[in-house]
Amino acid sequence: SHEFGWKHQDLIQRLEEQADAERTAKSQCDQQMAQATTRRDKEQSLIEDAKAQISEREAAKASLKEDIAELSKAIAENKKALQEATKLRTEENAENEKTIADAFAGKEAVDQAIAVLRSFYEGAAFAQYVPPNSDREGK
Repeated sequence: SHEFGWKHQDLIQRLEEQADAERTAKSQCDQQMAQATTRRDKEQSLIEDAKAQISEREAAKASLKEDIAELSKAIAENKKALQEATKLRTEENAENEKTIADAFAGKEAVDQAIAVLRSFYEGAAFAQYVPPNSDREGK
């Protein structure tokens, strides 16, 4: 009976030790679970932040693409206007060059006419004809 008592007590002690070990294991398990849950929640929060940043950057990227398209259009319009202005100035310049050339040609013709008249009037003993019985203006 004494042996049975020891065995019985041994069994109770082992069962209590197992129960303690299980409680300790459960406590550790609960602790690890709580840490894992906290870590998961933090990481989920980081993922949500990253997704929000991605969304913001996608919106900024879309806005910049719009700006690029508008600026490219403005550049094309400015290039076209510059080409038109350059063409107009080239045409105006050609017209001015022709006007200047014509003016020089006209000046040369006038200079030649003056030279011819001068040599004629200076070379010939010019006498003015005044009709008889006329006034100073020849009338």
